[in-house]
Amino acid sequence: MVLNWNNFKAKFDGREQNSFENLSYQLFCEEHNKPFGIFRFKNQTGIETEPIQVGEKLVGFQAKFYDTKLSQKKNDIIDSIKKAKRENVALSVVYVYLNKEFSESRKKAKKEPQYKTDIQHEAENLKLDIVWKVPSHFEKQLALPENKYLADYYFSLEKSTLDLLKGLSAHSDNLLNAIQSNIKFKDKLIKVDRSGSVIDLVETQDPITIVSGEGGSGKTAVIKEFYDIKKRVFR
Repeated sequence: MVLNWNNFKAKFDGREQNSFENLSYQLFCEEHNKPFGIFRFKNQTGIETEPIQVGEKLVGFQAKFYDTKLSQKKNDIIDSIKKAKRENVALSVVYVYLNKEFSESRKKAKKEPQYKTDIQHEAENLKLDIVWKVPSHFEKQLALPENKYLADYYFSLEKSTLDLLKGLSAHSDNLLNAIQSNIKFKDKLIKVDRSGSVIDLVETQDPITIVSGEGGSGKTAVIKEFYDIKKRVFR
């Protein structure tokens, strides 16, 4: 799989860093079997979430989306790993997700560029191991069938499954927001108790259910209450 980073930038124009952080988070969770996510603080310093325990090691990750050459961002990456270690003293491994590949050294018989060596030297001084995650790693992980929805969402300009679900949810919201299930009268709310019908809908195991009744009997209000319950559950 070859990922089109121009599509990524066009789709998330102005939001590339946040979107790249989210993609990296999804892949980090998938790699470390964290289906329910990882705790984080608002404006987490140094790493994107709290570190996780992997065997005997404490592991965290950073995500860096750059439009310029990696060689120009050496100090930024070094500063980030220093902050990560400062705020998480027991941290021993940091995954660094990058949207660019490293360039080979121009020196003969030397493959690694000097700026990459310098970053890793700083990490060693901090007693940190760096695991680099560059586009070749993204291509492999996103080629897995279970990650296809991520590849579609982040790198395709066509409507993905997630986009379709979001569109359906927004359409349902627009249709039902105007429906009132209660009436305000003299600072009191008057509401017809339809809980029995709503519970029947919630508990049904049938894939398709038809709600029927005379005009004005409250069918749409029942559906709205049912929809609101389901929306809270799946948020």
